[in-house]
Amino acid sequence: MPALKLTSYGAAGEVTGSCHLLQIGDFKLLIDCGFFQGSPENYQKNGEKFGFNPAQLNAVILTHAHLDHCGRLPLLYARGYTGSVYTTEATSQLSQVVLDDNFFIMKERAQKYKLPVIYTLSDLKKLYSHWQAIDYYQNQKLNNNINFTLHDAGHILGSAIIEVKAAGKTIIFSGDLGAKNMPLVKDVDYLSEADYVICEATYGNRRHEGAPQRNEKLLSVVKKTVLKNSTLLISVFAVERTQDVLQVLNDYYETHLDWRVPVYLDSPMAVSATRIYNHHRELLNYSAQQDLARDNDIFNFPHLKITNQLEQSQAINSAPTPKIILAGSGMAEGGRILHHLARYAPDSRNNILFMGYQVAGTLGHHLTHGAFDFHYFDNIIPVKANVEQIDAFSAHADQNDLLEWLRHFKKPRLVLLGHGDKNILPIFKDKISRELKFDCQILTSGSALDLI
Repeated sequence: MPALKLTSYGAAGEVTGSCHLLQIGDFKLLIDCGFFQGSPENYQKNGEKFGFNPAQLNAVILTHAHLDHCGRLPLLYARGYTGSVYTTEATSQLSQVVLDDNFFIMKERAQKYKLPVIYTLSDLKKLYSHWQAIDYYQNQKLNNNINFTLHDAGHILGSAIIEVKAAGKTIIFSGDLGAKNMPLVKDVDYLSEADYVICEATYGNRRHEGAPQRNEKLLSVVKKTVLKNSTLLISVFAVERTQDVLQVLNDYYETHLDWRVPVYLDSPMAVSATRIYNHHRELLNYSAQQDLARDNDIFNFPHLKITNQLEQSQAINSAPTPKIILAGSGMAEGGRILHHLARYAPDSRNNILFMGYQVAGTLGHHLTHGAFDFHYFDNIIPVKANVEQIDAFSAHADQNDLLEWLRHFKKPRLVLLGHGDKNILPIFKDKISRELKFDCQILTSGSALDLI
């Protein structure tokens, strides 16, 4: 039997930059190659050398389309990789939207901070020509001794758990797992057989609110906007979070016809992602499909205004209150959210709402942790608006969901934890050891682990 070795080069002791190399004898399989996000120091890691030679990789599998999982894939091609990237069709399409947007932001940031652009448009196009679309539950051979299967991770549209069978072992990569009862995507698939489970731990230390409380919390902030005749600015991730919020607002607006507060979707990226959600309706959950049978477009409703052009985005500022603005990026690291924050954060009547996890070092994290001001170009913008956060709209499983997913396995040899804050990982490790009685370790960046 060939030797099995796992080395993590990202999302090990941290949340972003997911990148795991599985060596099966001479065969080198990479799982994800994501962007590091957060502090400037973290951002600069994206351009550093890989801990492996991309030209020697035999295959790459992508779990899903979030930037911290797909963001450095073009860099693989810039540095010599020539093979395929296996993933679901929906993930390949959403990744293209995410990567196109990130390329624009990356160029902006490089110009502003005198940083190198780490890959070119040509590298992006090479990646796009090497997608290999795989359906869920399809057994895909990589060679005579190695195959894999994608299972639904319930995280975002097209997201996958990867089950690799090699050298007589079964290795499961969770990718990012979804929370239960999300508005659109199906619940996560449970698996039972595994020798090794590489599991995410983003929310390994806490629980989310339930769906009814989550929706009501959003709507209560929406209603406050009218009472205060103010602006509600919602910082959204273009993929999944935007579509979830639109569905909740769609249901409310179509059952409250006297409600006429305009909603501006000010994110061309989110508009593109929403088209992909509409195209892949078969991947949505039963409830969303039933809604679509009644209402052909659950992402559109009276008083929703799409602002694709920059001039339309700027015109929102002169629109009368009350009004609601959805803009990206979700952690306020770039995009149109920045000029809206500069405009609306100094007014105490306004509300700013973040939907989900904010990586330490991002502007979203600063604002949700009590920042009094922030820099916008050469200006210091005071924060007087009310800032709130709803974690329950996060596409990530919480501690209970993660434990429930792991509980279905029949005593794996080892559970390996990654994709979590360094303060959260030990908490979740202890929880697994106590409650599930599984052997558990925390992944260490760059340290090879023999899977025997």
